[in-house]
Amino acid sequence: MRAGLYKVKTVDKRTALLVSLKDSAEQYTYPIEGFTHDVNNGDVVEVWQEGTRWRTKYVEEKTRSVSSHTKDFMKRMMDQE
Repeated sequence: MRAGLYKVKTVDKRTALLVSLKDSAEQYTYPIEGFTHDVNNGDVVEVWQEGTRWRTKYVEEKTRSVSSHTKDFMKRMMDQE
């Protein structure tokens, strides 16, 4: 896997298929529990490596899914309480 921006193509019970925004032939599977937000089809995520672990971040500006924005907002509110 390479660091960069990826679009979530499909999500199943344990993994998500990520497709690179730079090179559509570059695809990876990523474990669902590794995401910092509730991941949905169509989300755009940033992936990078810290030490030996891969990290993800929801890219709000590039994600067009209303349900993803709503889920992310609700998760942030619950985390603050």
